[in-house]
Amino acid sequence: MAITVKDIREKDFTKQVRGYSVDEVDDFLDEIASQMEMLIRENRALNLKLSEQSAAAPAPAAEPAPAAPAEPARDDTAYFRNLETTLRDTLVSANRVAEDTVNEAKKKAEALVAEAQEQAESIVADAKAEGSQLQAENDLLRSSMASYRENFLRIVKEQLGVLKADESILG
Repeated sequence: MAITVKDIREKDFTKQVRGYSVDEVDDFLDEIASQMEMLIRENRALNLKLSEQSAAAPAPAAEPAPAAPAEPARDDTAYFRNLETTLRDTLVSANRVAEDTVNEAKKKAEALVAEAQEQAESIVADAKAEGSQLQAENDLLRSSMASYRENFLRIVKEQLGVLKADESILG
């Protein structure tokens, strides 16, 4: 399948934790390289054919023979250098985007971890405060129970004293 400019521009690589899938990028670049090699061979063959036809055709005496094969070769070289530069820039840009994505993901992860730690600290502080409150309530209940017991024992002893006193009067 021939790669078109549209295919190159619309190619989407699968995003992974650390950027694009290296295998997919490598495969795509291999495919582009194969197409480029084929185009270069085809271009050279056409330039050679054009050179042969130019050499075989008689040139007018007034005009010097055009250097047709040399100029297209220079244009092709410039074209492919430009294409190589564009591809390199595209790869650098894609790499930068991947790095930015990874850095952004790291920042988000750090923010989530910090938020989770704050929530955990808040939960622990609330639990400690509630524990302290329950301990104070427990101490108050124990103190009230001890006071109640002492009062109850005092009342029972007083009543016992009254009963003994009544017994001595009656008895």
